[in-house]
Amino acid sequence: METHQKIIERYESASVADDFGTMGRLRHPAWKMLWPQSGEIVRGHDNYVALRTHRPEGGPRVESLRHGGSGDNWWSEIVIHYRDGSRWLGVTLYEFEGDLIRSERVYFGQPFSAPPWRAQWVEKGEPAVH
Repeated sequence: METHQKIIERYESASVADDFGTMGRLRHPAWKMLWPQSGEIVRGHDNYVALRTHRPEGGPRVESLRHGGSGDNWWSEIVIHYRDGSRWLGVTLYEFEGDLIRSERVYFGQPFSAPPWRAQWVEKGEPAVH
C-alpha cells in the first residue's frame, strides 16, 4: 500500500506535467476541489481537465514547498506561478478515502509587505515569495 505522502508527491508531479491521466487515477470517483474564497466547487475529474485546458492565458505552474498530515487528512504548502509573472502562496487540504484523493480544499493569496506599525512585536524573516 502506497503512503498518502507518496500519493500526494505523485499527484503534484502529475499536476506540474499536465499528466491528467495519472491525476485521474489518484482521484476518487466522487472527487471535488473547493475554492472557499470564491465559493466555487469543481466536481469531477473531467470538469477539472476542461477548466485547466481552457484557461485563456494557460494554466499556472504549481510548486510544492512541503506537505504533511496523518490518516486521511493531509496538506501541501504551494507557490502558484501565473503566466503574468505573479506568484501566489497557497495551501491545499487533501482528504483521502482509502488510497484515493476524495477532495481538495485550496486557499490562496498574494504575498504582502508587513506593515511598519507591528515591527516592534515581530521578528522579520524571509517571505516565502519575493
